[in-house]
Amino acid sequence: MAGHQVNSPMTGQVIEVSVEVGQSISAGDLLIVIESMKMENEIFSEVNGRIASIEVVEDQNVSEENLLMTIEI
Repeated sequence: MAGHQVNSPMTGQVIEVSVEVGQSISAGDLLIVIESMKMENEIFSEVNGRIASIEVVEDQNVSEENLLMTIEI
């Protein structure tokens, strides 16, 4: 199976991880919420698949392009 990497589109703080490793997801499902400049930014899946790994935890600071998670498609 191929892996789809989900990278942070911005610098900010992870305030919610909405999925767990092993969870099946569909395109459009909420994956993670990042707060940046006092705004909550929701990151949604672009693919159908299963969460293979989660590389961040809540309250963690991330930079633009940091790997957030990998989805097996």
